[in-house]
Amino acid sequence: MKSQRFLRLLTMCVSAALVCSCEKAAVVESSGPAPSDRYVTGPGVVKGKVSFPGTPPVMKELKNDQCCEGAKPLKEETIVVGPDGGLANCFVWIEGIGPAAPRGESPTIDQVFCQYIPHAVGVAVGQKLTVKSSDPIIHNVNFKGEKNSQINFGMTDAGQSKRVSFGKPEIMPLKCDVHPWMLSYVGVFENSYFAVTKPDGRFEIKEIPEGNYKLIAWHELYGTQEQPITVTKTPVEMNFSYAPKP
Repeated sequence: MKSQRFLRLLTMCVSAALVCSCEKAAVVESSGPAPSDRYVTGPGVVKGKVSFPGTPPVMKELKNDQCCEGAKPLKEETIVVGPDGGLANCFVWIEGIGPAAPRGESPTIDQVFCQYIPHAVGVAVGQKLTVKSSDPIIHNVNFKGEKNSQINFGMTDAGQSKRVSFGKPEIMPLKCDVHPWMLSYVGVFENSYFAVTKPDGRFEIKEIPEGNYKLIAWHELYGTQEQPITVTKTPVEMNFSYAPKP
């Protein structure tokens, strides 16, 4: 009962504090300069898999009973391993190309029954990220950047959306202060030569300029790994493996 009363009080406070930002839901927030106008491309393709050998730990179940009607229990998404041992939600990117204009469509992250979907999303510097809410309740969207200016705004109803962008590369958590179990990660990269591993752990990065670089993988619990890579016209297969922590 105490936790429910506290959550109601917190919701009221956040609602009052963020009502102004909710009224500006169509405004683009920016914490950095415009994206680079340098466009680079090439014939290279890098693909592979991030694996998790052994038995993955059991993720904690979240009751989610303080969300909204229709919400079901959730599980933490810190470690999501597919049937064939692939590790999902890892960022994989190429380092050494330098700043370049974003390529491809701008991504979207949604709030559905008090869960961020997807759990990990990547953008290039200056590229717009659309934040949506499909929930008929208040959410507090809090990007906890260290290199970028922090962006924090509220959404009060289903159908609202807002676009944000960032000026410096970093991987930052995205949280909701009203529903503290909500957690996602936003990767901001110098350019569009990155990927997020799929449920089977696989990734693919295309149109890479030929050259010698580093291929880097990052997982929210297990950290960073890197490998040297030479990109040519011939597709390259590269893999990573994260061993379970004792």
